[in-house]
Amino acid sequence: MTTDDSTIPAIETAHDPILCPDDLRQRWRALMGPLGFGSARLWFAFVGSDHRLVKVLDWLPLPAEPDPADADPLLSTLGVVVAELGADSVALLISRPGRDGVSDDDLAWARLLVEAARRHGVPLQPVHRANDVELVALTNANEAAA
Repeated sequence: MTTDDSTIPAIETAHDPILCPDDLRQRWRALMGPLGFGSARLWFAFVGSDHRLVKVLDWLPLPAEPDPADADPLLSTLGVVVAELGADSVALLISRPGRDGVSDDDLAWARLLVEAARRHGVPLQPVHRANDVELVALTNANEAAA
C-alpha cells in the first residue's frame, strides 16, 4: 500500500494526467484537501481517455458492514455512466473517520468493489482509502483492472 506523505497538492493539479498509481493518489489528495471525515463515504470519479479525471465527482454514504448487495447495483450503474461519459474507467475512494491503519472492513469493501466491477465489466482504477490521517491505495493496478 502506498502511504500518504501529508502534502496536499494544489486543487489545480486534480485535472493533471494520471500516468501511474501514485498520480491517482495525488489527484484524490488534491480533491480531498485536509483530511478529516465525519462519516464513511464512497467517492467516485471517472477517468477519461486522456488519463485525466472527468469533471464529475460524487459520493454515496458507505454502510459500516461490507455487503455485496450494495456493491453490485452501484458498479452496474457506474458502468452505464462510464459508457455515457465516454470515460475509460472509474476511480473509487473509501473515506471514513478514524486515525487507525487500514482496517479489515476497508479491505473487504475494496475486494467487494473490485469483484463487482469485474462482474459488470467496469474498468476500475486502484481503490483508495482516506481517513483522518492518511490516504492510501488499497489495491494495485492488476487487482483493480476489469
